[in-house]
Amino acid sequence: MKKIFMICLAASFLLAGCHSDSSDNSTDTPISDSTIEESSTPYEDPSSSTQTSSLSSSNHSSTSSTEQQTADTVSSSEFGGYATFYFNGMNVPDSININTNTDQITFNVDTSNEAIYTLSMQNIPAKTIRIFSAHTNEIRTVIVSTKLSIGDQLSGTFNSNNQSGDLYLFHNKQGGLSLATPNYAGNVSENETDVMLEVLQ
Repeated sequence: MKKIFMICLAASFLLAGCHSDSSDNSTDTPISDSTIEESSTPYEDPSSSTQTSSLSSSNHSSTSSTEQQTADTVSSSEFGGYATFYFNGMNVPDSININTNTDQITFNVDTSNEAIYTLSMQNIPAKTIRIFSAHTNEIRTVIVSTKLSIGDQLSGTFNSNNQSGDLYLFHNKQGGLSLATPNYAGNVSENETDVMLEVLQ
C-alpha cells in the first residue's frame, strides 16, 4: 500500500513538473510574440513619416499660395506706359524713364549723359528683395513681382553701370510706384551688396 502511495506521489510530482514546464513554455510564446510586435513597430514609422512629409508639403503649398497672394504686380496701364523716377545722391543716375509703349528705358533723361536701351517688362513669381528706402536710406524688405530687363543700347552715352542688373516695380506704402534698381553708387559693406535702391516718381 505504501508502494502504491509512493508511486502515486512520485507520479503527481512528475506531472506537476511537466505542467510547470509546459506553462513556462506557454509564457515564452507571448514574450516572443511581443518581441515580434516590438520589432514590427519601427516598420510603421515610415508611414508616419510619410504622413509628416505630406503634412510638411501641404504646409509648403500653403506657404506658396501665401506668397502668391502677397505678389505685387504692376501693370503698365497704371502709369500710362510712361513714368520717370528721380534719384537722390551721388554716383547714381539723375533719372530713369520707363516707356512700355516703345519698350525703351532712358537713363539721365534730357541731360548730356542720356542713354536709351531696349526694355522688357514681365511679371514673375513673388520675390523678396532688400532696398535702401528712398527718403531714409534705411534697409527694408519688399516683395516684388514685376521685373524690368534692360537690353541693347540704342543711343546715347555709354555707361556699363546702366546695364548692371534687372529693375523691379512695386507699390509703396504711400500708394505710389517705386522702382528698385541696382545700387549704382556701391560703397557698401559685404553684407549689403544685395541691397537695391528705391527710386520714386
